[in-house]
Parts: sequence; C-alpha cells; structure tokens
Amino acid sequence: SSMSSIKITSLLRDLIKITLKYIFWTVGESCSTMRLLFSVVCLVLPSTLGFNAFSPVINHRSLIRKSDGGNFKPLQVGTVEPETIELKQNPHPLEEGVLKAFDRFASATQLALEDKRHIDELVTCFSYASRGRMLPDGGVVMGQGAVKRFLTDLLVTDHPNGSRRAEFSAPTIESDSIVTSDDVAVVKSSLQLRSAGETRHLDLELCISSGGAEGASGFEITSVAVAGADVGATSLRADARKNGPKWETHDGRVRQQIWQHTGLFDSGNRFIVDKLEISTGRIIAVIDANVWKLHGETLRTWADSLDLKLDTVIAPGNEDHKTMDNCLFMLDELKRLDPLRRSEPVLAIGGGVLTDVAGFACALWRRGVPWARVPTTLLGMVDASVGIKVAVNYHRKNGVGHFFSPTHTFVDAYFLGTLERADVISGCGEIMKAALVHDRTLFDLMDEHGVRLVDKNFENDEVADEIIKRSVDTMLECIGVDLWEEALLRPMDFGHSFSRTLETDSTFYLRHGEAVAIDACMSTLIAEVKGYVTRAEADRVLDVYYRLGLPCMIKGVTADTFKRAARDIVIHRDGLLRAPLPRGIGSCVYEDVFTDGEIEAAFARLEGFMLKHPETCWDRSKSFSPVDTEDN
Repeated sequence: SSMSSIKITSLLRDLIKITLKYIFWTVGESCSTMRLLFSVVCLVLPSTLGFNAFSPVINHRSLIRKSDGGNFKPLQVGTVEPETIELKQNPHPLEEGVLKAFDRFASATQLALEDKRHIDELVTCFSYASRGRMLPDGGVVMGQGAVKRFLTDLLVTDHPNGSRRAEFSAPTIESDSIVTSDDVAVVKSSLQLRSAGETRHLDLELCISSGGAEGASGFEITSVAVAGADVGATSLRADARKNGPKWETHDGRVRQQIWQHTGLFDSGNRFIVDKLEISTGRIIAVIDANVWKLHGETLRTWADSLDLKLDTVIAPGNEDHKTMDNCLFMLDELKRLDPLRRSEPVLAIGGGVLTDVAGFACALWRRGVPWARVPTTLLGMVDASVGIKVAVNYHRKNGVGHFFSPTHTFVDAYFLGTLERADVISGCGEIMKAALVHDRTLFDLMDEHGVRLVDKNFENDEVADEIIKRSVDTMLECIGVDLWEEALLRPMDFGHSFSRTLETDSTFYLRHGEAVAIDACMSTLIAEVKGYVTRAEADRVLDVYYRLGLPCMIKGVTADTFKRAARDIVIHRDGLLRAPLPRGIGSCVYEDVFTDGEIEAAFARLEGFMLKHPETCWDRSKSFSPVDTEDN
C-alpha cells in the first residue's frame, strides 16, 4: 500500500541520514571535503530515495533549548554550504521527537491532498483536545472534529473555480523556528498551496508535546495556528465548581452536563428537578418496561414526595425493540402528553436502547424537544453517557438516526443492583474496549478487580465507582471533543470493525457489549499478527475476557464471517477500513488493511484459545431474545 511504501522509504532515509551524521560527527569537523560531500548528499537524498516534493525539508539554522534559568542558549551546530543543516552532537529526545512529529505531519498532509478521505490520518497527528487558531488575532477551535474542519478548509476544500488545491510545496522548518521548554516545542513552519495558477503562502505555528498516545515518536501536535481560515469555536471543559457537573461537553452547538450522583430518586431529593428547572409541577418520563417493573414504586414515591405529577411512557428496551415501530409509539405518547416546548424536558430512564430510541423520538417531535437521560445499565453508564447519537435500527444497525444532545445525563449506580448478570458482563465489554486502546490503568483495575465487581454488580464499591468514572473520562477525552464524529479515525471505534455484522445477524441476537467483546478479541489477535502487541500481552487480554465471562467467539462462525464484516465496515467508514487496533495495552494505532491471511491467522489463534476455554464460545442459548428449542 502507499502508506506502507512511505513508511519503508522513511525508515531507509532515516537510516542513511543517521549513518551520514555519524561519519560527519567523527571526521567531518577536520575535513572540509567530507563537509562538502555531506552537504551534496543531503541535498539530493530525497530524490535518490524516490521521495517527491512532499518530503519535509529541514532548514533550521538554529535549534535552541530553554535552560533551567529561563534564558536561551544556542546549541552546538555544524554549518554546511549551500544549505544550513542542523547537526547536534548530543540530540535531546524532545528535539528528536519534534522532528519526527513534524515529518509525520508532512507525510500525512501529502496523503490528505492526494485523497481528501485521508484528512483523518492528518487529524491523528493532533491530540484529542487540540486547538486550531487563526493568526494574528482570530478565533480558536478546539477538539479533533473542529481541527478536522479547520484543516479540511485549509487544504482540501474545493476551490471556487472548481479545481482542487492539489499541489503544495513541502512544509519547511525555517531559521530560528524551534523553541523548546520542558516537554513542549513551538515550531514555526511554512507551506505553499498552488492551484489554478494561484499560489498561497501560509505560515504555520505548531505546538508539539511529548507523551502523546499517537505516533511512534510519542509526540503529538496540540495546536496549529494559521493565517486565514474562517472557522467557528468549540470547547470542552470539566467543571470543577462545588456542586457542579462531573463533566460537561460544549462544542458551540450543544451543551450537555453529566452528573455522577447516588440516590437520585430518594424521597425528597430535588437534584433532577432543580437541574432540569421543572416549574410546571409535572415531569414526563419515558421508562424502560423492565426498569418500571423493578423500580416503579420508588419512582412514584419520589415524585409524590416532591408534589410532582409523574406522566410515564412505558416502553420495551431490548435490542430487538430498537425499531421504528417503538419510536412511533413514543411519538404517539408524546402527542398524548403534549410537553411544553421548552419548559418540560422529557426524562428517559433505561438502558442504552431505550435512551437511544427516546432521544430520537424527542429529536423528531416538533423538530426537537429538550430531553435528559438516566442510564440504568452498566453499558449505558460507561458507553452512552457522553455521546449525542440517537437512532433506531432500520434496514441496518442504527440505520435511521440523528445527533441530538440531551441537556443532562445523570449517572446513578443505584440501578445496577437489579441488573441481570449477563447485562453486567455486557457492560464490561465496553469498559474493556476503552481500557485496551486508551487507559492502561483502567485495564489493570479490571484485571485485578473485575471478577469481584461482576459478582456484586458494580454496586456500592469505591473501585467500581472509579472504573465507571475512568470509563466516562475515556469517552469524554476520545469523543467529547468530536461529538458530531467529523473525524473518522476514532479510538472508540475499536471493537466495532466486526461487531456491526455480528450484532445485526438475527441468528445470534448478541447484546452490544458481547459483540464488542468478540470483535475486541479478534482485533487484538490481528494486532498481534501485525506486531502491535506481544504474544504475552494478547494472552493477558484473552485471560481477562475469559475470567470476566465475556464471549470471545460464536459457535459456528468461521474466518470468512470476519472477512465479510471487514468489507462491510469499509462502506460505513467512507471507503477506508480505518480500524483502531491496540498498540500494547492502553494506546491504539489505525490500519486500513486486514489481509485474508492476517484474519485467518488471528482466527486460528482464537480457535486454539477456545479449545482450552470452551465456555468463552457464545451460543444462542445465552441470547437476550427468546430462544427456540432447536439449536441455532
């Protein structure tokens, strides 16, 4: 693939440059002929290796590092003619990482201009909460989604005369252009775009920080400033005020406050009423039928204690009721109850399916009435509590839907005590997904405490509260800055490359977390085949899934099922696979190709694991849906 060839060529180039630098450092200081030879080779090196004009040209005359005293001091450099090349005898890891991060930025820019779908590869050079800014005094955008719009407008938006901005000169690092302090570097660069005879010269200012989850160098861009682009504003913040929300998302279009609060429906508790600003004496609630059966009396007592009229819509909440018919039923009920347009927000109480369908009904009714949600399942608390997507299954999984944010989400562990064990385990599937690609500490917590917490339904336990909090933190960091999913390379898509096909197959009737778990196991083994995780790491992952009771495979499924699923998801992801895979435990990498051989090798490895642990093989008898007596 083009990506593979670029990576291989880049490695060859780096190897040759390192060799030349070593020769120059050892004998070049005393040999003018060697200095001249090195200069000529450096000038022709990109073309001799098949590089084109997109290769970054490092031209900085002085690389300076901030000293502990706050003053700047020049580094030792070697000067060669006719170009000025930075040669530092003792490269600092920060400066080395900065140059690698810039090289990655330049290569990704090339891909984005060749095919605008690859703008997402460029976006992954930036941190989750990265910023874009117009110079000198323009507005600021924040978050990968907003930065994607910023860069799309800058690089690949169709030109007014119909031609695309398809040519550009390589981004270059200019003289006196890198200043480093602690673990952050500010890099000033330039870029030229040419189309239809017009040339645009852009000055870029990149802030590059160490410790990023993306990029082999461990560095990522935290901000980019460019002269010109006209974009909006977006923000994400955690509100640390006393009695404030635990989390808050705000992107300029919607605002949602997320609260972790215990005992919401205790008698006399006004928390929800006050946050929703209920002033009419009535609260309209769409409630999962099973939740109503288990907790209806508690809800009625709570409403009576506050002198509230509780008008209810009782609806089914299983995956096989995530349908247009169920949504139409809710719309009929909203017509009957006729909520005031702004003063009576609808409160959805139930699992992820119920809140998805209820949110979609609220989005449709009168072009949108405000709503809030109380997730009552572990999966709903850790997965659906941040996002703003609402949908029903129609012809395909989530085939008809919308982005429609609730004003508030209330997370209350009280409801976990009555969950069925299978639903608790399903929620663990989403927790493990987040842990594997974003939070190693969360993975360690599940490894050490997960089995015990499953046994007690994650209820009344400090570690359980910490796991729920870290899971929401992960979702917030990964999707809170891109609620509208404008960036297509998303860590939280891990576990969703194969699961869509498995989950929509009526032969299986999998819970969402079960499908994600099977996908995550298979994807982890593909990552092992590709060399992103070690065998020991893959074995540890499978062992945790086994001990938690999560399924790792489905009875009767073959490698061909996963090959078909990989082809199907490409359509959903705009023609590219864009599959997140674990890189070690706690970070991720993206792949556009799963070869048949890789899928077969991973599947064979998983079959071997199932022979040792047959209980990890899922069958229809474990389904949430009624089961026929004959074996499916």
